[in-house]
Amino acid sequence: MIGIDTNVLLRLFTDDNPAQTGSAVRLVDGCASGSIRITNIVLVELVWVLLGRKYNLEKPRLVEIIEELLRRAELVFENRGAVMTALRWFEAGKSDFSDYLIAALNEDAGASPTYAFDQMAAGNAAFALMTP
Repeated sequence: MIGIDTNVLLRLFTDDNPAQTGSAVRLVDGCASGSIRITNIVLVELVWVLLGRKYNLEKPRLVEIIEELLRRAELVFENRGAVMTALRWFEAGKSDFSDYLIAALNEDAGASPTYAFDQMAAGNAAFALMTP
């Protein structure tokens, strides 16, 4: 099994550097099922970069990208179930993907609810709103 950094994953969905895109595609397409590990940090960073100023993707397209990654047989996610839960919450909610992933990981570990000052996150049942 190998690991890949965010910039390799990013190149699968952008063509801002064709040489790197080609290399990333060849690497991933050339790997066997279950042979590439995607950490939570890489996934969160990917979302952050794709939603940022440079790429400025809309949420529905970002959801499609994560779903596409989840379908790829080569990829093994650090916490696949939590990623899927966080993605559904992100798709329907108003908070950041990272917030939802934090809550989903906490839930998987038996730590629920997740307390936060973020009112947008607190709209989800996995969160409890803290007040100053």
